[in-house]
Amino acid sequence: MKLPLLFNAASGTERKDPDALLRPLPVDLRDRVEPIAFGPPWDFEPAIAQASEAGGPLFVWGGDGTIHHAAKALIDRGCPVPLAAIPGGSGNGLVRGLRTPLEPAGALRRLLEGRELRMDLPRLDGAPFLNVCGTGFEAAVAHRFEALPGRGFTTYARACWELWQTWPSAPLTWDADPVPMPPATGRIERIRAAFGAPEPDLPGSAWSLCFANLPQYGSGLWIAPGADPTDGALQWVTLARPSWFDLLAEVPQLFREAGQTPLRKEGRVHWATLQLDRPLPWHLDGEPVAERDRAELTVESRAFRMQVTEACPWE
Repeated sequence: MKLPLLFNAASGTERKDPDALLRPLPVDLRDRVEPIAFGPPWDFEPAIAQASEAGGPLFVWGGDGTIHHAAKALIDRGCPVPLAAIPGGSGNGLVRGLRTPLEPAGALRRLLEGRELRMDLPRLDGAPFLNVCGTGFEAAVAHRFEALPGRGFTTYARACWELWQTWPSAPLTWDADPVPMPPATGRIERIRAAFGAPEPDLPGSAWSLCFANLPQYGSGLWIAPGADPTDGALQWVTLARPSWFDLLAEVPQLFREAGQTPLRKEGRVHWATLQLDRPLPWHLDGEPVAERDRAELTVESRAFRMQVTEACPWE
């Protein structure tokens, strides 16, 4: 029995050729997997059964949305096998955060040679996500992106541009269990921390707000560089609306892992209940979900099985 490798031909901007994906692999690795074309209505049951019989993991080649649906299917079945995510989308936030190679054939090989990571499983009102969820500007962009024709960074940038100047901030009321941020480890980071302000209080309003289990939105944007998917907590991050000057001077810092910018405020919580002054759009791993004016964020420690490469920094 071979390990199923599901691929979503509709995700991302490049054609997926399973033969080209497998060709660079050694024969012994190539013979372990079976590519299977896949898409909506997202019936993962046969593939999960095949992966379980073959000893797992379940390989999924697609974007963050496809991987999100695969994770949900595994969670609904008690995570019988790990999920192995191969980058094939527009942003690839999850795989970037896990330090999986972005070249699909290289990712497949390293994952076949990799290991299992027990990572935290966060939930928004009971609905699971692996990487990030959020509201405000970023969720409005996710909803606009879903409605636009085409995929890729250009379409995403268009959605951002259409909402950037008009999206308003929203007042927030919190009931939460805050957690101190981890201490800075690098020399430069320790110097910055010594001269920096104290950790911010939970924000009373936000233009864009996310809860991160891993460090990246995708497309190289480091929204929560200190996020740790094994610490039993979520990192909250707010972004202030950038000015014209900030677009040139500050936003590029978000695309550097060690970038620092006053646009970003962050902290950590074990759990949180959030009340907004009006219903706002939300997203789970970039997938649009229903508007709500109240949200409960929880974390199940080490509850999800993820296949990772040896480059993944967490054990």
